[in-house]
Amino acid sequence: MTEQARLIELFLQLAKVDGPSRNEGDVAEVVRQRLADLSIVAMVDKAGPSFGGRSGNLVAHVPGSLTTPALLLCAHLDTVAPTLGLKPQFQAEDLITSDGSTILGADDRAGIAIILEILQQLLERQIPHGPLDIVFTVCEEAGMHGAKALDISRLEATLGLIFDSSAPCGSFVVEAPAAVVFEAVVHGRAAHAAVWPEKGIHAIQIAAQAISQLKQGRWGTTGMLNIGTIRGGTAINVIPDRVEILGEFRSPHPDELQAQMAHVREAFEGAAAAAGGSVELTWTPKYDGFSLDSEDPIVRAVTLGITAAGFDPKPVRYPGGSDANVLNGRGIACVNLGLGYHNVHSHQEAMPIRCLVDSVTIGLSVIRALAAMAPAVPGGEV
Repeated sequence: MTEQARLIELFLQLAKVDGPSRNEGDVAEVVRQRLADLSIVAMVDKAGPSFGGRSGNLVAHVPGSLTTPALLLCAHLDTVAPTLGLKPQFQAEDLITSDGSTILGADDRAGIAIILEILQQLLERQIPHGPLDIVFTVCEEAGMHGAKALDISRLEATLGLIFDSSAPCGSFVVEAPAAVVFEAVVHGRAAHAAVWPEKGIHAIQIAAQAISQLKQGRWGTTGMLNIGTIRGGTAINVIPDRVEILGEFRSPHPDELQAQMAHVREAFEGAAAAAGGSVELTWTPKYDGFSLDSEDPIVRAVTLGITAAGFDPKPVRYPGGSDANVLNGRGIACVNLGLGYHNVHSHQEAMPIRCLVDSVTIGLSVIRALAAMAPAVPGGEV
């Protein structure tokens, strides 16, 4: 079997195993067995119960033949929707899709297959490399819960590659925002809207005034602010005395996050005070942001590796979140590699075969580049 045929077979095997968020046990077992075939022992941690999941993260370590810095290879086990009954199709000889009745699950079964093929080629071709931490997380799609619950003390790596981006091959995410959910509960005073409207303080009107003052939409390249839901009022003939607003803001920069928080606070507290009402504001961080520059060791290694593999390295600033957000926030400097799949999270999802192969080539090349630059990387010894 050629390496490409083996990679396709592996991707299809993984794609057919149903494993939506919180129910990844079956796919974890398939991956664990594949690792065992490579003489790599993997364990399932206890992350699952912390967020109501039925499986934990799958974690393994591969000793290195070089005393270079340990590197994390990471993808997630879950899919955004079920793939039960998946019927893969080949389109135009180089594109794998479902038959349209389910998603394909390339996000992120492609990442899993790519990592497993990289490990197999390292073994078969006896490619020198440093120590590798292998992590397949659970419940990424529902809030990166597996990465948040991962026991980082079990890992050696302080640098990492996340295989989980739909960007083209050769692209890699170097910036993504933190996200904060906010709730504003506006309090007014109830009154009969026809008989005594003057006695009421209109909570919805206060909320509307505050929202009209917010800078909603994009902040910079990857930041944003949005009001998502509004709930309040009891009847059309009653001045509403309470309304609840739920929103979110994002930025990769801590100072801008503080500015966004102050902006929301000023709008709601100012509108409430002007009308004689009040507001309660609560803030719930969802995940951390990160912003890496060209001199960060993992960015230099990825840039060198992608170039050596024959691709044009393209750093990307992406407005969404992934395990890279969580792991960067927990001290592992990670970039998220572009795998080139299309139309993720839909029944039109598609995986170009060439991108599977190219992603393996890029991953191996980055591992070689990291080994070659080891003397310049903190912790590297040669």
